[in-house]
Amino acid sequence: MLNEYKKEFFSFDQDWGYVIYPENISKDIPVVLHFHGNRGYVKDGRADWLDEPKKQKFFKPALDSGFAIAGCHATGNHWGRGSAILANYKFFEQLKNIPELNLNNITTWGCGLGASAAWLTSIGELNPYVKNFISQQGVLNFESIIRREKFKDELIEAHNRDISMDIEKAVQAFDPINPITKTKLIIDKNEKKFPNSLFIHGDADENVDYSENPVMLNKLLSDIGANSKLNPLAGVGHATYEHGEELGLIIAKFLLDE
Repeated sequence: MLNEYKKEFFSFDQDWGYVIYPENISKDIPVVLHFHGNRGYVKDGRADWLDEPKKQKFFKPALDSGFAIAGCHATGNHWGRGSAILANYKFFEQLKNIPELNLNNITTWGCGLGASAAWLTSIGELNPYVKNFISQQGVLNFESIIRREKFKDELIEAHNRDISMDIEKAVQAFDPINPITKTKLIIDKNEKKFPNSLFIHGDADENVDYSENPVMLNKLLSDIGANSKLNPLAGVGHATYEHGEELGLIIAKFLLDE
C-alpha cells in the first residue's frame, strides 16, 4: 500500500529513524512526527507502521494530503521515559538536515504508550515547533495505568524503577513525570502554548481507560480555551488499529484543517 512512496532510513546515536514522503516531493513539506506504540519498532529498512497493512491505512491519507511522516525507534517500549524523549529530540535535529522538510509547524502523533512521549515532547523542548498533537488510544495519565495495575509493572520497569513498590508509592514516584501533572503545572504557570489536539480513543478501552486519559487531558485543555477535540469510538476497546480507513481520513482532515 505504501510502496509507491519514497522512504529513507537512517541511524543516529544508537537509534533508527525514517521519513516517508508524499508522492509529490517539493520544498516546505509539512511534517508529522510519529511515535509508535507497544512492541513497535524502527530499524534498518523496517518499521511496524510501514510494514503492517492495518497501520499503513492510517498513513496513506496523510501522505496523499501532502504530509511527510517521520518516526524513530525511541529506545523501544519506553512508556514515555526520559531516554525516549531525548531520542526524539535528537531525531528532530537529524530531520533538520533534510532541506525539503518544513519543521516550523509539525504535528506529533502518538499511539498507545507512544502518546505519553508525544505529549511530553510537545510540551517540552519541541514546544515552539509543535502546531498539532494527535493521541490514538494514548497513555496520557500514569496514575491511571498504575492504579488499574494491568500494565503497572511494565510502566515501572520501563522507567528503571523498582516494580515491587506498592501502588501509592508508585503514584507518588511517577507524579512529577505524569503527562497530566506536567500539563497542570504549565497551565498554572501560563508559560507555554498548547498544540491543537485531537484525541482518538475507544470509549470501552480495556487497557487505557477512556475517562482517565483522553477525557481528562481534553478537559484540562478545553477549560482554558485551548483547541482540543475528542473523537470517541463507541463500544470500541483498545482496538483503534482495526479502523484505519475511517480514522486515517479523520486524521488527514484534522491535519489539513488545523
